[in-house]
Amino acid sequence: MCTQAIQNYRFTIAITLVAVLAFLIPSLSQWMELDYLLVADGQWWRIWTGHLTHYDGNHLCWDLLMFAILGAACEREHPRWFAIALVIMMAGVALIIALCCDEMLVYRGLSGIDTGLFVWLVADQCRRCWIDRDRIAALVWLTPVVGLIGKLTYEATTGQTLFVDAANFTPIVEAHLAGAFFGLLLGQLACNSSSLAKFKRRGSRLMPSK
Repeated sequence: MCTQAIQNYRFTIAITLVAVLAFLIPSLSQWMELDYLLVADGQWWRIWTGHLTHYDGNHLCWDLLMFAILGAACEREHPRWFAIALVIMMAGVALIIALCCDEMLVYRGLSGIDTGLFVWLVADQCRRCWIDRDRIAALVWLTPVVGLIGKLTYEATTGQTLFVDAANFTPIVEAHLAGAFFGLLLGQLACNSSSLAKFKRRGSRLMPSK
């Protein structure tokens, strides 16, 4: 059972373990953090590894709690897409921060990715409820989106995070907005890919045998 769980959630587990390890080894965090000046100097890996670094224990715990839950849910639903989605989402969030936050030199945290996974999961469930003509369930799944909008509005207007104590870092609402955008985009791409695969399978069944 343990082996099966590791197999089913291997990327979620791996990222969680690396994030914890990076927090426990400060020199590793410095090597991984998203330092834009060092990225411009050729250290491109930071675009992806920077999301796995955190400023303090509170920051780490909240980010990893959300990532473990949302990551496991999304990886279970989209095992073939999940790793690719994370790579795209991490790069996309890093790019949006670079474009919108000129003063941001160093970025850490999984919160942008958490937001993207949340939107991906909700979009997925709403689509399924809509296909099943279960409008009530679709509305129930849309309820957390209202909470997310409220959270982002609070962060944008106050400059503070709603759950995490941001005393040791500057919260970047643009990272959360970027994560939401890429989560919605990836949800649509995964939906289109699934529909195309079903269409091909249906077509192959209709092909006359020789």
